[in-house]
Amino acid sequence: MYRKASILTRRLLTKILVGGDCPGAWVAAIVGLILLFGVLDVPSAHAWWDGKWKQREKIQFDVSSKGADFKDSLTDVPVLVRLHTGNFSFSGAKEDGSDLRFVSADDKSPLKYHVEKFDPREEIALIWVKVPRISGGTNQDSIWIYYGNSSATDGQEAGGTYDVNQVAVYHMSEKDGNPKDATAYANHAASFSGKLGLPAVVGSGAHFGEGGGMKIAKSPSLNFAKGFTFSAWVRLNQATGNAHLFSWDDRGQSLVVGIDGTKAYCSLASGKGQSAMTPKTAALTPKRWHHLAVTVDPEKQVTLYLDGNEAASAKFKGAVPEPSSDIVIGAAFTGDLDEVQLSNVARPAGWMKAAFQGQGPDGVLTSYMEEESGGGGGGESLTIHLMKVIIRTITLDGWLIIGFLVLMGSASVYIFKLKITMLRQAKKENETFFQSFRSIDHPLGLLEKDQEFTGSSIYRVYRVGCEELKTLLERKGGSFKKGSGLSERVMNGFKAAVEKAAMYESRKLSSGMVVMNMSVAGGPFLGLLGTVWGVMNTFAGLAESGEANLAAIAPGVASALACTMAGLLVAIPALFASSYLTGLMRDMNADVNVFIDDFILKLEEEGGDVS
Repeated sequence: MYRKASILTRRLLTKILVGGDCPGAWVAAIVGLILLFGVLDVPSAHAWWDGKWKQREKIQFDVSSKGADFKDSLTDVPVLVRLHTGNFSFSGAKEDGSDLRFVSADDKSPLKYHVEKFDPREEIALIWVKVPRISGGTNQDSIWIYYGNSSATDGQEAGGTYDVNQVAVYHMSEKDGNPKDATAYANHAASFSGKLGLPAVVGSGAHFGEGGGMKIAKSPSLNFAKGFTFSAWVRLNQATGNAHLFSWDDRGQSLVVGIDGTKAYCSLASGKGQSAMTPKTAALTPKRWHHLAVTVDPEKQVTLYLDGNEAASAKFKGAVPEPSSDIVIGAAFTGDLDEVQLSNVARPAGWMKAAFQGQGPDGVLTSYMEEESGGGGGGESLTIHLMKVIIRTITLDGWLIIGFLVLMGSASVYIFKLKITMLRQAKKENETFFQSFRSIDHPLGLLEKDQEFTGSSIYRVYRVGCEELKTLLERKGGSFKKGSGLSERVMNGFKAAVEKAAMYESRKLSSGMVVMNMSVAGGPFLGLLGTVWGVMNTFAGLAESGEANLAAIAPGVASALACTMAGLLVAIPALFASSYLTGLMRDMNADVNVFIDDFILKLEEEGGDVS
């Protein structure tokens, strides 16, 4: 589409520049330019991902100092989307939430996701979405959530929600049985001695007692040679002995994430005399949820994070050994766990901050914009959609200005159409008359040919000159005879007559152009008047209400600026049209002057005298 529009526009502009008197080519070129820029359509060509989905919301990610506050840029990060009655219309979605879809910020690429919980009765939903990128330190990244398609089938994909380095994720949302791994590796718990279905930070969690905890069988995917990350939400019932949240130990080598009393720590032994343990300085408050995470970067260090912040670290000069036995979660631990996650790489600090700020009850990582309904239309242009929003915000004073501008623009279009038709006809008949005039022997031979040249401005000047010449000769009692010259008095009278006729033709050509000139000169000023008027009303309203916020200011400013745009939309086409018409009229006046010179020369060569 873009290529065709570009070629069409280039050809038409070439035709105009080379032969440039075809009004149709100008119009077609303008249409081509509209098509050309229309297909470019910045910044987002597809303002509605799919017209079958009737509602959507924008989900914004804020990692600036006012939000989650981290500098690392993350890719393919699983983000928790919490929906509730305050930010989502459950009545607009299907009962089971199977019509939910998540789309990237460009409104083109569907994202992987899976639903942990969707309860329209309680009006709460927990969905994990694989976000392509979250740029550190900004609040510019976002995604879209679409819903409202009764014919949609379930589109979730739990395994695709996580990257290849996420080797196990346990939501603890099962009502019975053993916890299931949500990743594609399917490292499901081999045994579990706790209780499920208890209220937790993210939906439901698990309670661990004095039993054996949760065992995960040895698997090739649970190889942490390239790094290790453990993260979980933890709630202690009370200070405990040496409890292990994560552990495996075959006596020769081990990896333990534990709690001693209320102090979290990580110890690591590679079996080759290389070991490390973080200081026990990170204290957990009993009966309160904390986000605890540990990363091991081989040959560098072990880092422990508490509630998104680095709490302790220790240098480690060695490799993380491959588990040679089952991994145990919650051994000798009394308390609650939720969202236990394992990765085979050392995640950056921003990953931990995103987990804490995104999964926690405060949820400062994500914010939800206003719901948009019924705007799809199968891929409506973003520009058109925003124009509709602006139209809805225009106030009465703005409509008055825009209405007057529309009248001016309509009048300019009418004048342009009238002039273009008249000039085309006059140019065609002038050329025909020129050919006939140059072929005649007698200078007055075309005087009685009114019906053949009704639209020719040159013929009208010619006729005035012929009639004046006959009148002057009749007054002297003479006649036009070939071979003799005309007297100076007769020629002066003739010249005055044709020059006067040429002046009247020029005035006739330029009649009505004042309307277009008013549009060119007055359109922007009228638009500016509407803008100033609208801005005054906006700030007067703010002064009256006593508070200022972007949501209150933006509609009024958009309405005001719409007047400026309307003025420019009237003035700019009128400027181009006026310049084009002025050029055509200048050429036609030049043709008239050339004809007058030719007419005088012909009279002098073949004229007569008063006999």
